[in-house]
Amino acid sequence: MRHFTIIGAPASSLRHGSGVTQAPDKLRDLGLCAVLGAKDAGNLDCDLGALNHRGPSGLLAENNVIEASAVLRRRICQMIENGHTPFVLGGCCAVMPGCLAGACDAARDQGSVGLVYIDGHSDLYDGDSSPEGEAADMPLATVLGRGPKPWMRALGPAPLVQSENVALIGFRDREDAAIDGALSPEDFGPGMAVYDADMVRGAQAHRAAWNVEAKLKVFPGRYWLHFDVDVLDDTLFSATDHPMPDGLDWQDIASLLRPFLASNAMMGLSLGGYNPERDTGASCGLRLVDLFNALFNAQGAAR
Repeated sequence: MRHFTIIGAPASSLRHGSGVTQAPDKLRDLGLCAVLGAKDAGNLDCDLGALNHRGPSGLLAENNVIEASAVLRRRICQMIENGHTPFVLGGCCAVMPGCLAGACDAARDQGSVGLVYIDGHSDLYDGDSSPEGEAADMPLATVLGRGPKPWMRALGPAPLVQSENVALIGFRDREDAAIDGALSPEDFGPGMAVYDADMVRGAQAHRAAWNVEAKLKVFPGRYWLHFDVDVLDDTLFSATDHPMPDGLDWQDIASLLRPFLASNAMMGLSLGGYNPERDTGASCGLRLVDLFNALFNAQGAAR
């Protein structure tokens, strides 16, 4: 398994604020660094500030999102160039584009970078279709070149990642997203690997993950991994701002993550969506730490 360097990105793009900004420190308190045997690089200054104004592109707190992404981009590039494998603790999933941009900068002499996106939502809104304009609605659309133009310009040449180098796994919001007018995965052509939640349950999770990893480690040969906890069923993980039924279980998630975490082709990992304010007794946070304990240590047992 990989040796990570933990770095916190306590950003929330939700209009009314969110306890996800507490997630990096809470997960440290619950023992995540010790479980991973990871170095701790502290937290980045990526506060999105006041979230009460949509910019010309429709993106809420547009300038702040761009600035936070630039901070992430520089730091992640620096970490990778210095031989670290970043494990970014969000925050909401709006941190992913800055992380991917940093990975692309670090790999600029090696070609393209892929993206594995494990999330309960497809996150293919833009500034027009997003009901609130929250950056967390749009990260995948943005890196694929269909998000708010100012945000895309801040990340580098668009698209940041080619659709054939992307795997979207575990989403279950297709109907709601279509009603809102969001893009669908099919709008990006047949090359994207698309697995909704029903396609990655049980033994299917193992097969899907290994197929995706086998493809991406050959071409483009390196990728970023993003994991949003709302991919889990709400009866198993309620400590998120967007809990939904019919999600995956813990064994499904373990099967999905295992091949990516073990691969030298994975440049780094971002974790999003955990809200300690919604976690009575820290049961969800502890279970999340146990997940990584089980993945990194054969003797790790679930609580």
